[in-house]
Amino acid sequence: MPLYEYRCKECGELIEFRASMDKKEEMLESLKCEQCGSSNFAQVFGGVALTGTKSEGSGGDLPPGGFSCPGGACGL
Repeated sequence: MPLYEYRCKECGELIEFRASMDKKEEMLESLKCEQCGSSNFAQVFGGVALTGTKSEGSGGDLPPGGFSCPGGACGL
């Protein structure tokens, strides 16, 4: 199941939840910020984790544990 991250627009608290793609909206509608009680959130898009080995045209192998590209800063 995907991990979704949302930030409260009122106080900045970060909230994470796991839900199937078809239940995401249902979960979002029921979210309340534990800090301030708001239900006003913005989705946060985190980094991408890549695992595996060289694919055609990639130019190199990934390390055995994979590779993390926080915020897309690595240009992948």
